[in-house]
Amino acid sequence: MDSIWLWPLGLVAFLLAWPALRALGERALGGKLRTQALTEPPDHISLARVSEPRWRNPEPRSIADRQLTAAGFIEAGVYVVREMPDLTLALYANGGDSAYAVCYDHRRSGFWSEFVTRYEDGTLATFTTLEPTLVDVPTGSLFVAAPHLTLSDLWKKHLADRPKKAMLACDRAHAAQDFERGYAESVAYHKQHMPSLGVVHADDDDQEMRQAA
Repeated sequence: MDSIWLWPLGLVAFLLAWPALRALGERALGGKLRTQALTEPPDHISLARVSEPRWRNPEPRSIADRQLTAAGFIEAGVYVVREMPDLTLALYANGGDSAYAVCYDHRRSGFWSEFVTRYEDGTLATFTTLEPTLVDVPTGSLFVAAPHLTLSDLWKKHLADRPKKAMLACDRAHAAQDFERGYAESVAYHKQHMPSLGVVHADDDDQEMRQAA
């Protein structure tokens, strides 16, 4: 069965729910956010690998890297997203446990991480440190938001609670490609199934930013 790779599900849900991040091409967001009630996220993204990333939140990034390494993950590169100049991310792969990990670092929203396991039947399990948000998850898939957990504890929860069925392989060589494809398919799915997420009024942006920060 062809997989709807709804990962990075946390990132897509975040983009569709927070207007500041939807102003993807604008570096000077502050003065324009109030007058921009709606900007659609891009349908596709492209990752550019960087050798000397500038982490805006270096301490949580360093802690996450140590915890992921201890859990058996191998870094698959650090990237900037060409369509999202304020976002830097690091990809990790754990082939033995069939999981990817992603660390996100954004200028305004801060730092967060997520784990994802994809299955042969087209479903997936995503566990994120993001605050809970409205996400339309296909039947058979699992999305868990647990911002109160450390990344090490979130990984343990992921292993314990994810469905026990045939999983797709994960490896560092294909992590960036899988991420780009997963983003495109996730955006397409959510725009089709949850069109209301694409409309957020400017009057609501302060509350949403507090929830997302």
